[in-house]
Amino acid sequence: MSEYSPFNAAPDPELGQALREALPTPFGAAFVQRVRARLSQQRQRGWDDELAAWFWQGLVAASAAAILAGWGVNRVAVADQSDETTASVTTQLLDGSAPGATVLLASMTSKEVQ
Repeated sequence: MSEYSPFNAAPDPELGQALREALPTPFGAAFVQRVRARLSQQRQRGWDDELAAWFWQGLVAASAAAILAGWGVNRVAVADQSDETTASVTTQLLDGSAPGATVLLASMTSKEVQ
């Protein structure tokens, strides 16, 4: 037993006594043989079997991650587009925000014919 685990690897005297009483000597060897035979029958799963068991869960998780990433990229792109709206040329000329707007307006409204 340690501070991280409440379990102890030492033999348990109470459990050992209960097992010895439940499995008397003539039947104890048969029980051990059955357990060992059963253990040898079970095939250990390989790494590829373990990964195959997680296939559908992994596919769903990857799909959800791709959808969320696409949604996030789309939100950023839409936010960037709304910040970069440009005013029309007419609005820029009337506001005076375009360089040379006053000169251009003066030349357009001048009545002088050359």
